[in-house]
Amino acid sequence: MIKDNLNNSAIYFSAHKNFEKAFAFIKKAVDENYPAGSYEIDGKDVYAFIQEYTSKLPTESQGEGHKNYIDIQFIISGEEVVDVSDINLTKIKTEYNAENDFALYHDAVNPTTCILNSGEYAILFPHDIHK
Repeated sequence: MIKDNLNNSAIYFSAHKNFEKAFAFIKKAVDENYPAGSYEIDGKDVYAFIQEYTSKLPTESQGEGHKNYIDIQFIISGEEVVDVSDINLTKIKTEYNAENDFALYHDAVNPTTCILNSGEYAILFPHDIHK
């Protein structure tokens, strides 16, 4: 997991071939106030969901993980608390769905709690189970 703010996104462009495209989209979406919805940035290789929601309590959410995609969760406004744990220390709850690149996991024993504020993001890799 990487936590940072949008001003520092260029630092991570070399970490993955699609990060520059993803962050360019985020910056444009924020500047132009894109509405909630699903956006293709580079076909199925890079896409985004802009969501508006009320955060859930930790007891109301479940850990999720992906095998093929990296999540960049950017907070436009408000605050989000994300618990992150290593996939090797977390037990799977539902079988992996390859079509949606998604599985649910039981709560980790000692997750790392990350608080994201407006303008900040977390980059969550396939080994990062997050809730």
